[in-house]
Amino acid sequence: MTIRRPRVNIRHSAVEIRSKALSRPAWQRYLTAVALTVAVVGARLALNPWWGLQQNRHLVLLPTVMLAAWWCGFRPAVVSAVLSTLALHVLWSKEPGLLFHPPSLDEGLFLGISLIVCAVVSSLQIARAHADSATRSLERVLEIVAHDLRNPLTAIKTLAASIGQADPSLSQRLDRIDRAVDRMDRLIGQLVESTRIGHGELTISARAESVDWIVQEAVDSCSTTAREREITLEAVGIPGDASVQADRDLIIQVLGNLVGNALKFTPPGGRVTVTARPRGDAVELAVADNGSGIKPHDLPHIFEQYWKSDNRGTGLGLFIAERVVQAHHGRIWAESTLGVGTTFFFTLPRGSREAARPVDPERHLPLDDTGVTRAERA
Repeated sequence: MTIRRPRVNIRHSAVEIRSKALSRPAWQRYLTAVALTVAVVGARLALNPWWGLQQNRHLVLLPTVMLAAWWCGFRPAVVSAVLSTLALHVLWSKEPGLLFHPPSLDEGLFLGISLIVCAVVSSLQIARAHADSATRSLERVLEIVAHDLRNPLTAIKTLAASIGQADPSLSQRLDRIDRAVDRMDRLIGQLVESTRIGHGELTISARAESVDWIVQEAVDSCSTTAREREITLEAVGIPGDASVQADRDLIIQVLGNLVGNALKFTPPGGRVTVTARPRGDAVELAVADNGSGIKPHDLPHIFEQYWKSDNRGTGLGLFIAERVVQAHHGRIWAESTLGVGTTFFFTLPRGSREAARPVDPERHLPLDDTGVTRAERA
């Protein structure tokens, strides 16, 4: 099952529709502007018995010119402005129905304001086009840099592994290199992922997954960091029969971000726990720590892109986590007390336990349809 985040897609679909409208042949754009103006004038005439002859005529026609400018471009909008002014002159003047009589002051003001509106909207469109072009250029640069950076990182990781096999005495130093490479790779992945999310390209493939395996995998991926920082990291009270409808890899990434964030702000000797419990049609997962906590005025901003309370991290982990959870039709939030600790909660829709992927109970690895684990396939 593929799910896309609607809020992003709707916004970008509107931009795409407008771009396609502006790329149409000129005669189609002129025809659209004329048809829009005629339709609005006809609708306003039909409202004369209720609104009267003079009331709200400018307020109805001016938005028509704005729409024509936005969807059809500057010149078609000028045609719409002239037609609207002509309609005011003929149909809603003091002598309606007469074409050859002096124009009134309000008709001249209407035409002038309409032309200014056309020019402003056109300027905004040009500015938007330049901004979109610059954004696309930056994204292409980011993709190229991410690809080119990952190639030497892979080489460093492979070389470190070969050195470790040749000289086991260097294993501790090589482990630090390996972890640094993994961290750099995660940072690059977060930058690329945040760009994709910002453009509505986050696509998930959800299926029934065992909660206990997802939690265990996330905890295992952070266990080395917890040991180095002398922090107790454990999963507590995970129901063995619970399952969620989710994209396994993305949810493991969410849990990894939350656990990694908790480890970052928990002092040595502290404790980080991961829990899960059913709540109606959803499963609520929580990551709790007894670290320094979050300041009350910072709490509303923690899921904003690039926001961070200090110089640690990129400010992308929680932003990505929120978008992934929202794409699963869940919600994520945090509760914190200064000096006591912080707990992050998020919910996922419950899945069918019978349809959940089988798990190797000894290794906590999922089995595919042939009974082979992911590690054995690799």
